[in-house]
Amino acid sequence: MTHSFLALAFQEPQSDLPMWIIIAVVLVLLFFVVLIIGVGLTIFFVARKRSKARKLQANSARVMSSGPGPSSYEGMPPPEIPQAAVVFDAPPPAFETPAPLPEPNVASVPEGAFDPADSGAAEFDPSRTVAITREKTVAITYGSIKFTSGVLAGQQFDVKPEGSYIGRESSLSQIVVSDPRISKRHLWIGVRDSVVKIVDQDSRNGTFINDPKSERVTEATLNSGDTVILGESDVARFEYEA
Repeated sequence: MTHSFLALAFQEPQSDLPMWIIIAVVLVLLFFVVLIIGVGLTIFFVARKRSKARKLQANSARVMSSGPGPSSYEGMPPPEIPQAAVVFDAPPPAFETPAPLPEPNVASVPEGAFDPADSGAAEFDPSRTVAITREKTVAITYGSIKFTSGVLAGQQFDVKPEGSYIGRESSLSQIVVSDPRISKRHLWIGVRDSVVKIVDQDSRNGTFINDPKSERVTEATLNSGDTVILGESDVARFEYEA
């Protein structure tokens, strides 16, 4: 019996409130605590800011009141202004005209008193003169061609370094051979690599050297005395002379 009473006395009381209500109450209390602290800090900083502003206003008013006023200068004599010193220029010194210099006595030199030989002048020696002559410029020539047959037989033409075309069309050739068996632009003759050459211009009847029965020439170097034949039927010939 005694044991049962002791158990009832020391038994922990059970709470009838649920757990979420307790948590809500604690959170509300914490919210109010934080709110009170925030309001207190705000009031503190505002009061501090106002006190600083009042101190600044008091200091500025004190500085302005301590400055000298207009009454401070009463009774003081005005400052003296120094007068500029007047400098008088001294009179310029009198200018004296210099006396004229005496004229030099120029003695006349007698004739024959001056000898060019005594002055060290060398006599002119024509044997020691050097004649400067201008050398003549010799034009470089590359020979000529002379037609021995055809419509231009007997005519001679110089070989130009830039070359000339031979053909039957005057608008395409510088040397015109008026024959229908000759192409409009049959042959080119000129200088390449410092030698005289001929180049066939894809003519219809061809170009030959020394023999019309030889192979057609597309490009060849001419030697002095060579005969160039235009066309297989030997339409025209010309000889090259260096």
